Amino acid sequence: MTATLILPSAASLAPRRLEIPAFVRRLGDPPPKPPQAVTVTIHRQPVGVAADHQTALLERWQAIKAAPPVTLARDLADAGLLRHCGYFDATPGGPLTCRRFADATVRALGVGWARSMLGKPDHADPHSEYSVSLADHYQEAIEGGEPVYNHLVIHGLASPIVYSHLLMGWVSPGGQRALLTVIDWPG
Repeated sequence: MTATLILPSAASLAPRRLEIPAFVRRLGDPPPKPPQAVTVTIHRQPVGVAADHQTALLERWQAIKAAPPVTLARDLADAGLLRHCGYFDATPGGPLTCRRFADATVRALGVGWARSMLGKPDHADPHSEYSVSLADHYQEAIEGGEPVYNHLVIHGLASPIVYSHLLMGWVSPGGQRALLTVIDWPG
């Protein structure tokens, strides 16, 4: 008995594409996970434990408690405090509108977010759970006539962010509302 060796031809060794029947579903990468909601945990603190730059604004608060002066931004910039501050205002009956963000807020939530929110109502924030959580504290500072100080933890970003804010608000005799936020973020 003799054995015959059969060698494949070069054409049969060439790579070829396999046809997959139409009824077989191709699985690609899994769909991306939806972004996690950005939420916040808020812990009320006594104003006496505020950071130095927040305390500096508390000292100014007594002088400007009735209404923010038209020179407030320039005064804060001259004192080196403006970078820590955010500012919101509202016409009588209108929504609280974002006018300025503290530098730390922009670093935490991004320049794109800050640009998209300037001039818009605070409740239009794409991080709605976060903004809804802050709304009562903003309202308390505006309507209550006294500063509000909180420690906060933002969840749902790449890593949690821990910071504090001092909220000082005003209501003018004509019903215009304003809020100054003073952020301390050690990041």
